[in-house]
Amino acid sequence: MENGVPSGIEPSAAVARPAPAISLRGLEKTFTAHGAIHAAVRGVEVEIGAGELTVLLGPSGCGKSTLLRMIAGFEVPTGGEIVMAGQVLGALPPARRDIAMVFQNYALFPHLTVAENICFGLEVRRVGKAEIAGRLDRVARLMGLDKLLTRKPAQLSGGQQQRVALARAVISERPVCLMDEPLSNLDAKLRAEMRVEIRALQRRLGLTMVYVTHDQVEAMTMADRIVLMNQGAVEQVGTPEAIYDRPASTFAARFIGSPPMNLIPAAALGLAAPAGAVAGLRPEDLTIAATGVPARLKGSEYLGADLLLTLDLGGSEAILRQPARAGLPAGEAVQIGWAPEALRLFDGGTGRALGPEQA
Repeated sequence: MENGVPSGIEPSAAVARPAPAISLRGLEKTFTAHGAIHAAVRGVEVEIGAGELTVLLGPSGCGKSTLLRMIAGFEVPTGGEIVMAGQVLGALPPARRDIAMVFQNYALFPHLTVAENICFGLEVRRVGKAEIAGRLDRVARLMGLDKLLTRKPAQLSGGQQQRVALARAVISERPVCLMDEPLSNLDAKLRAEMRVEIRALQRRLGLTMVYVTHDQVEAMTMADRIVLMNQGAVEQVGTPEAIYDRPASTFAARFIGSPPMNLIPAAALGLAAPAGAVAGLRPEDLTIAATGVPARLKGSEYLGADLLLTLDLGGSEAILRQPARAGLPAGEAVQIGWAPEALRLFDGGTGRALGPEQA
């Protein structure tokens, strides 16, 4: 904590955020396996703003899905608490939480029609038939499903099945929607289309959405805020821009960005920095200059608009991104420069970002 603001969150952004719809306070989850205790989630302190799309991002096994399942009520926390609309949820069952959920496998009933799948939850809750019909008409048109209501799931494409799962969540009219890797079963083109659709739907309806993914592209293109997780703990919380520009650790620097941030011993760049410090530079911030740090060109990768150059910088490999039209440099020996404000420094031992006073 710094001045009352959790580490990894810029104070100015924290002040400007909307009131939290969900507060996670010291959340813990442990499992016992083969006689040993394993921590799946460790001391998570996060506030999820009302009307925001918050992405839980991280590699497989980092605890993001376990965290989502605790919010949903499918897992009971070992420690800490979840507060929603001023109420501590505790062991409140999923059916009594004001939450809708979209699962990775869509969880559609194969023997029911699209309309019956969408309305299933309302019928279980004994909502009146006239109310259900009105909601179904509105939601089906909103989701572009009004011509498909009599079909069965097997007659739908992957994208259409995803829309049915979304419609079932939307028709519940619950203010919070949880999504557990909902696009992982789709091909790349459809994933890109559905990212846009989900984001537009979330904004149009003003939903508070918590979205789990291991895909940094989904996180960067969709999120109002990202909760980056590593080994069960929160590594950094912030807007996509803040995490990309100001990673709080070498883990964040390498996980966000494609190609990721270059991490090079500060001494190899001739920088005046604390002993063992690591310099971080994004590939697009490196330039070939008339004078600068000597480097050797090892290879190149043509990506259409961009050209990625692989360089040897004092024994460390680095990637430089430049417009493809700039072409390859003449010869292997080059000089590398960068804007001073692009440089980030990290502690070589802890991996945590060093402040400007230590740069």
